[in-house]
Amino acid sequence: MSAALKLFVEDARAITIADAAQRLNLKCNPRGSEHPQPCPACGGKDTFAFNTQKNKWNCRQGGIGGNDAIGMAAHVRGLNVRSREGLLEACSILLDKSIPEGGERESDADRTARLQRLEEQRQRNAELQEEHAKSQADYREIERNKARGIYRRASTLYSSSAPHGRFYLMARGACAPESEWLRVDISVTYWHGDASLHEGPAMIAPIVGPDLGVIGCHITWIDLARRPKCRPEIIDTATGEVLPTKKMRGSKKGGLIPLTGHPSMERWVGGEGIENTLAVARAESLRPDTFYFAAGDLGNLSGPADPASRFAHPTLKKEDAKGRLRTVMVQGPVPRADQGPDDAFWIGDHVREIVLLGDGDSERVMTSAAMARARARILRPDRKVAIAWPPAGTDFSEMMAGAA
Repeated sequence: MSAALKLFVEDARAITIADAAQRLNLKCNPRGSEHPQPCPACGGKDTFAFNTQKNKWNCRQGGIGGNDAIGMAAHVRGLNVRSREGLLEACSILLDKSIPEGGERESDADRTARLQRLEEQRQRNAELQEEHAKSQADYREIERNKARGIYRRASTLYSSSAPHGRFYLMARGACAPESEWLRVDISVTYWHGDASLHEGPAMIAPIVGPDLGVIGCHITWIDLARRPKCRPEIIDTATGEVLPTKKMRGSKKGGLIPLTGHPSMERWVGGEGIENTLAVARAESLRPDTFYFAAGDLGNLSGPADPASRFAHPTLKKEDAKGRLRTVMVQGPVPRADQGPDDAFWIGDHVREIVLLGDGDSERVMTSAAMARARARILRPDRKVAIAWPPAGTDFSEMMAGAA
């Protein structure tokens, strides 16, 4: 790559996620740093989001994300950022400039000046990244401490005088185990940016790392009068948007949500959500040899995919900016080879059998690929890994609630 092209890429790399979102015409909420919306590339209701405070973006539908504007631009415009053409096109979109020829006609003086600008830009980017990494580390620790405080203030769910958590789980077809992990609080504030939109009872579960230390918490707000989900309707008063009634605070990546049993068990059962896993635990009569857990979401269950395993969805199409129908691409079943320990939930080396729970009411092709990837990631010669599916269009908690 010529020096002119390198400078072109460095200029694009300096653009923040917030500025890139404006240039890509993405939806920005009037307050708060989290901006969920339909993915311009993959579709869905709220599968795509970017965070202007964390300078990160993520597409749950496509199983891809990152912390740079170039990758976000490439994803939303359907470009392959791993190719030279895709990378330069994404940079061109962000900068609103034509891709340079390569600078072969520049004078020696111009070349010296340009190389100096390139080095200065690299140094500025490195300094900004260092500052951002430090602020992010501080922010993560603040968030972790907030999550620990929320969890500490709650009372043990199975023995609490507040019955909301037990009644919620039973209404959802799950069991309410005699476990120290799950907790309940009768009054938890729902914050959306700086605004308090709701306050009410909630089930609180810890997110733990391999040392079982609490790194975050999972909050489910409860309204037992609103069947069948038994969760409140929380609306953003500024936009009218109905907001999710579950949140994770602190850190999630690489952690897991313990529900009942102990991680020292050799048999594990777990899926994305708390309700589905505890519904299966109920169906199994809470096997005493089993540790039941949740990953929090499909991405933390499955981990990142090898880009080479990406494939075309057999039926789904997506309209591009020019109104043409394009095949939706699906993140493949092969785990990315260079993933780190924080890219998906941790599992103990001693585990000999694990059952992963699929979600039958999610898009089946994409979810199947993710579940196959989750299985491949943790499979070993001395470990059995199975995937259990409910009937299409439902989930395990709905099945057990219907059987009650």
